[in-house]
Amino acid sequence: MSYLVLARKWRPQSFDEIIGQDYITKTLKNAISTGKTAHAFIFSGPRGVGKTSAARIVAKALNCQNGPTPDPCTQCDNCREIAEGKSLDVIEIDAASHTGVNDVREIIDNIKYLPTSAKNKVYIIDEVHMLSQSAFNALLKTLEEPPPHVLFILATTEVHKIPITILSRCQRYGFKKVSVENMKDTLFSIALKEKIKITEETLYIVSQEADGSMRDALSLLDQLIATFGGNVRHEDAVKSLGILDRSLIKLAVQGIIDNDPKSCIEILHQAIEKGISPGRFAEDMLKSLRHALILKTSGGQAVSDLSKEDKVEMEKITSGESIETLEMIFKLMLEEAENIQRSFYPQMALELALIKLSTIERIVPVESIIEKIENLSKSLKTTTPIPSRFDEPHESYSSVKQGKHITDETTHEMVGTANRQVENSPNAGANYRVKDFIKFVKTKKLVLGARLEQANEIILEDSTFRIVCASESPELNYLRQNSSKKVLETYLERFFSEDFKIHVEGVNLQKSDQGSNKKGTEKRIKEHPTVKDAIEVFSGRIVSVKLKNRSE
Repeated sequence: MSYLVLARKWRPQSFDEIIGQDYITKTLKNAISTGKTAHAFIFSGPRGVGKTSAARIVAKALNCQNGPTPDPCTQCDNCREIAEGKSLDVIEIDAASHTGVNDVREIIDNIKYLPTSAKNKVYIIDEVHMLSQSAFNALLKTLEEPPPHVLFILATTEVHKIPITILSRCQRYGFKKVSVENMKDTLFSIALKEKIKITEETLYIVSQEADGSMRDALSLLDQLIATFGGNVRHEDAVKSLGILDRSLIKLAVQGIIDNDPKSCIEILHQAIEKGISPGRFAEDMLKSLRHALILKTSGGQAVSDLSKEDKVEMEKITSGESIETLEMIFKLMLEEAENIQRSFYPQMALELALIKLSTIERIVPVESIIEKIENLSKSLKTTTPIPSRFDEPHESYSSVKQGKHITDETTHEMVGTANRQVENSPNAGANYRVKDFIKFVKTKKLVLGARLEQANEIILEDSTFRIVCASESPELNYLRQNSSKKVLETYLERFFSEDFKIHVEGVNLQKSDQGSNKKGTEKRIKEHPTVKDAIEVFSGRIVSVKLKNRSE
């Protein structure tokens, strides 16, 4: 066959032509320039990123007639033979088909001989992790102390399968995936040289589809050229390769963010009509949501497989969402993508997943909640709390009691003054002052204060302290005693700095009355300014009002 595929035709012939492995090529060039080349290397990394090409270039750099040199001429006999795979001194071995110990013994027997025509004998063992344990053991001693004219380069995509005894005897270089931008620029340069008309948008999609493998990208470009010749249109390329147009994925993400399940389902149906499988759609959705989450948390520098335009657009789509919400959406999509791959009905499973993602409730960040609480707290300083027998003591009384070296009499005087100020304020409530008073009584005489707390209602009006208790209740009998009234009168005078008449009465509470009182209390709570402020701050609503029983 006379045709040479692009992946072989444009294979790197020098260190400068290797794409996306700058730190590795720089280190190797420095080692060769200074004559400090190790006797064994391990090149590890994903498929199609230049491991074997780099190994050949190292062999050329060491055996070039002008070398050793970091810039082999590529024109001398040694360079040409190595590039074409014909050199007798550069031996490439496929470990997948030479896994046994006998194959390694053959290498050990041959390394004792000097190179035929080159300066160094180089053994390139590809996919070295496929060797058996016995083969690795046989290679140990030779790999540690080879003859001075021998160099070993071990290439693998699964470095974790190589024994640590082998790793410790080699210099290791980890190759990484080629970025989308670097790959697209390289493909564009090759397309110009090959005189192929193809848009940058198409090359960008091809680069994304290659998933960091330069060889895969060139294979995809070869496929497009074989199908459409020298003029490749974007729409034809997308259909031919079965690639999902990223514009549909962006619209689907937008539908999720906008809580628009109808839009998401319509976009899915468009993709399926174009021949995209539900599994592929789910995979691309998952990748896009991953990009959105990483962009939100780490910025554009952390995402290498998106163009600048896509980064800006994705950041714009998700600008109004919190990190917590994006994290939840991504986690749900991850679970659903796995379910879709296993489902007998993947399209229906994906439709359900999109509906779920586009209708979930948003998560409010803790910082935002705290900020709203702080704002609400500030507003409460000018708002009277909800009148209730079970509220905490008034701030004026609590703050006085927390002071140091204040006598009891001084405290009572200050409390009385504070309560008169509250009484004169427009928002003050009588029930609120009663609560303060009950707290005060409990500090002096616990039993009396507890009986007051169990009363059904206490009303302050016209210098009268009216106590309402249920008929035949123990509180009614206790509070009607003259001794209890005298003590209570003393405490009233000390707390309020004025005289009060005490009136204790018993009532029969009917269910209808209780229901009426309960409704009235609920209405007062719902209409209270503090409750209204809370609803406005948190964009909430009142679901129910729960009133505590006296026994609670």
